[in-house]
Amino acid sequence: MKTLIQNYTSTLSTEPMYIHRCLIEAGEEAVLWSNPNQSAFDTFDFTKPDLFISHFKFLTEDIVKYLSNNKNISMVLNVTGAQQSELDMLEAMVKDDGVNVPLVFTNLYDVTNNLSAKSINLNSVYPAADMFLPTMPTPDYEIDTFVISVANNDMVREAAGSQDNYHIASLGGQGQEEEYYDMLLDISSAASLYHKYKKVVLADDINVVTSQLLFDSLLRSQKVNINVPEEQQKLLDEILATIFIEGDGDDKDLRKMLKGQIKRRHNCFRRVARLFKLIKSSDISNKLEKI
Repeated sequence: MKTLIQNYTSTLSTEPMYIHRCLIEAGEEAVLWSNPNQSAFDTFDFTKPDLFISHFKFLTEDIVKYLSNNKNISMVLNVTGAQQSELDMLEAMVKDDGVNVPLVFTNLYDVTNNLSAKSINLNSVYPAADMFLPTMPTPDYEIDTFVISVANNDMVREAAGSQDNYHIASLGGQGQEEEYYDMLLDISSAASLYHKYKKVVLADDINVVTSQLLFDSLLRSQKVNINVPEEQQKLLDEILATIFIEGDGDDKDLRKMLKGQIKRRHNCFRRVARLFKLIKSSDISNKLEKI
């Protein structure tokens, strides 16, 4: 099977990049479509994929037109962030244009996912730690606290206000009127900085702090605190209880136990294996599981 992945990488996710890399590591044919100016018709004609993976926000009329005339190509879409009305429109498009869509999936958890599908298969594929993120050279320093958010909020101010030395990073602050942050990062660049701090504080909405950010930071940091609005604390507890199993592994140290579970259960190979299992490609799924 040959897979074409559109690069829908965002400030909070490198999912398309690690899907591509995992497939390559498994010995599968995969192409990452990164040039947004490249024609959809030229891209599909050149790569001749069997499977196309993208995000619903990146879907264009040309892509739909090409796939409606080439039903041998399956399309799998990430619908994280979609409103119910947008999913309804997507279902109508699949029906009216005859596009082959065996699956759409969301990175949200059951307790935070409000989407429901009538005629297409909707499943969850949780975020993962990207095992391929490089650690870039950085100045040699150690600071007490690293506060990370997408937007300025009371939790950021509270976390920073109680510390003598800290940095605040925004994963999406560009264009905001108030530049509350010390540095503007994305999920990739943050990976080089976690180990520079004694404590990392994730302070934002529940969908931000339980994104790929959670797994990357827990894997690479000395200590992580997770702060959400008070009304979301119960949901956060449910999500953490779902993804982490108490006593899983021999290590009694909580930090080491969580890192071990991320390495074994929440790495990108496991997530891509689940994705291909859901689309009934058991051979590829098994290869990824073995890795």
